Amino acid sequence: MTVPVQRPDGGRPGQRFGLRFGPRKSRGGQHPARQPVASIQQVFTLIAIVNGLVLLYLVIAAIQVLKVPGSRSAEIYVSLILTLLLVILAVISYQIIARRIILPIARLVREASAIESDDMSSLLTIRSNDEISRLAQAFNLVLTKMRQALIAGEASNQQLLEANRQIEASINYAGLLQRSILPDRQLQETFGNDYFILWLPRDTVGGDYYIFHSEGGHCLAGVADCAGHGVSGAMMTMLARAGIDRSIMEVGITSPAAILSCTDTAMRTLLHGARMSKSIATSMDIGLVRLDFEARTLRFSGAKISLYWSDGQTMHMLRGDHRAICDQRVGSYTDHDIPLQPDCTYYLTTDGLLDQSGGDNGFSLGTQQFKEWLIGLARLPLEQQRQALADALEQFRGSHPQRDDITILSFRFS
Repeated sequence: MTVPVQRPDGGRPGQRFGLRFGPRKSRGGQHPARQPVASIQQVFTLIAIVNGLVLLYLVIAAIQVLKVPGSRSAEIYVSLILTLLLVILAVISYQIIARRIILPIARLVREASAIESDDMSSLLTIRSNDEISRLAQAFNLVLTKMRQALIAGEASNQQLLEANRQIEASINYAGLLQRSILPDRQLQETFGNDYFILWLPRDTVGGDYYIFHSEGGHCLAGVADCAGHGVSGAMMTMLARAGIDRSIMEVGITSPAAILSCTDTAMRTLLHGARMSKSIATSMDIGLVRLDFEARTLRFSGAKISLYWSDGQTMHMLRGDHRAICDQRVGSYTDHDIPLQPDCTYYLTTDGLLDQSGGDNGFSLGTQQFKEWLIGLARLPLEQQRQALADALEQFRGSHPQRDDITILSFRFS
């Protein structure tokens, strides 16, 4: 098992004061071939052999001198005895060093290699109480603590994975609940193939949603963008949906501006406690259109959301009023009446699309480029427009992350 160690100053392990240990990388970033290095045991054996040959030569030389007539002096005998004593000491030293140092180190190397190969149960063998054994014992202690830390870390990681799985499952379920309140079936029954929805929450759930109510030959459609995204934004959509439904019950769908004003009052009452804290955003952008199919008229009112329409040659826009629902200051909202033209396609979009970063310079998409897209797409079938807008957005965004929830509601009168 290999455990990487990072130095506190961010440098590489084994590097200090400009010194570099280990094989140096070449300029191409690859390590050069390692030079073969003799082991300590091989070096020690070579030195012992050389010493033995030298001592053997001295013994043979002393014996040859003693064989010469008249050369048997006391000094020669003393030299021979000392040489033999050196031979004996060399043999004893070799045995001690080999058994107490060289062989234990070689054994430790083999055992460490086994541990390095992910053997999580083995430890270094302790056979005596010398310095090498105490070093091995200290290594075993460190290794045991590291293994305990790894086991504890793995247990914590499993707990985090389980918690993440539960959170993800809860968010996915919340996404199903949020999608269940979206009026896809009602839109399909009213418009057939003459509408599309591009609903792209930044996360699994989001603060964008769309609205539809129908009464006889009239209907109300729109998009809304609650402050925040993710779970907090999704919770706001539930409150906003309840506020809009209540407003429609009170004032009907004749005037989108009246619905916005009534919703603003209801949301301020409902969120009075939350709005006391400036850290909690409770505002909501919304754009509503009321369609009269018999009179072929469209009535629009918006709170920071505009209405766009195009026949493929010209582009028109009605700006929404400047105050969001439940803004810090109470806003007033105005109805705008325009004819419902069968050769035009109408669009409502939240600001997540217009504020999306992308392109070569990372700037936001903006209203002007969005208008250019719509002019080029307005004559296409609605489903093709939806796919073309999704593709254009993906291409524009590139590697930039999605910043906010995105919703586009488009329809055509035929």
